[in-house]
Amino acid sequence: MCDQILKSVRTLAALLPLLALAQPVAAQSEGQQREGSWEWSAGAGLWYTDGALNSFLGSSGFGTSADPSRLAPAAAVRVGYNVSNHWGFSIGTSGAKASGIKFLTPFAAATYTANLNAKFSPFFTGGTQFTRITGEDSRKTHPTWGAHLGVGIRNMLSPNVALRLEGRIAAEHYPELPGAKTAYNSILTLGLSYFTAGRRAPEAAVVPPCPLCAPARVDTVRIQPPPPPVRKCEHGVAPAGAPVDQYGCLVLRDTLLLEGVHFDFDKSDLTSTARPILDRVAESMLAHPEAFFEIAGHTDSVGTFAYNFLLSARRAAAVRNYLIGQGVPAYKMTAVGYGEGFPIAPNATVEGRALNRRGIELRVKRP
Repeated sequence: MCDQILKSVRTLAALLPLLALAQPVAAQSEGQQREGSWEWSAGAGLWYTDGALNSFLGSSGFGTSADPSRLAPAAAVRVGYNVSNHWGFSIGTSGAKASGIKFLTPFAAATYTANLNAKFSPFFTGGTQFTRITGEDSRKTHPTWGAHLGVGIRNMLSPNVALRLEGRIAAEHYPELPGAKTAYNSILTLGLSYFTAGRRAPEAAVVPPCPLCAPARVDTVRIQPPPPPVRKCEHGVAPAGAPVDQYGCLVLRDTLLLEGVHFDFDKSDLTSTARPILDRVAESMLAHPEAFFEIAGHTDSVGTFAYNFLLSARRAAAVRNYLIGQGVPAYKMTAVGYGEGFPIAPNATVEGRALNRRGIELRVKRP
């Protein structure tokens, strides 16, 4: 069975580059998103067997050795559906073989991704699984229940193909074990994912031509219409130090640091100081209908990496949700939490950590 899985992995890995070429690279730039897409994945790596379970298998004569190897070459395949930019569901199976013992593990999982449309996207996964273990003499054993948790990253190689690194650890109940009945097996795989076409972003409304704005003729003199009014930004407060144009709108070129958008310690709720600044930001974004935006959240290095990553993601999402409430189209913005990974300022100084703690950046993404 493991040989068949490995053969399937090699076949799918050979086909994925060809499938990527069959899709136009410009699909993402034309508004194609990965929400609503199917994700086909295959990978290979290592399986690690729990010590108590490994001793039981060796003493019971499952393998070719009384002390089987705890490390085994492994392979995995899965298919998943991405319901939204963050959530998806998948089913699949993994297999491994060491010292004559075969492991076959079908599983089902839910996945939370920081930003599925980003080039580099960390994710968390969790679900249920059941491992069937087959020995050299065809004897079999399996757990009565099992669950797993995992973490991984995707790195997009093209609009449709990603490099996928994933590690999972499972807790499974084996009634045959002489001592503790729970075994903790783990697997690490590296492979490729192929995304089918997802939902398209909403098309911008087409404004019909104005019949009264055509040039008029009086005798032999052509009268040009006055220039169309430019949207003015009159509400809220501009961030300190941010450049504004003659109409009061923020000059949005590349990256704008919103220093005045503060959060309380260990919180993701917007403060009363932040809301007026975001009101002016929302008006300025509406004055640039041709642009797309990324809202990037940051934290300092105090605390664990995983906690800081989730806190920065919640803060970026809170800013995005507020801007949506001010009329900015949701499909124009993505919220990304970077945690302590890409600091705005050095964390070695008190001032730098203070800036990173409340760091929210608005990044302009031209189509």
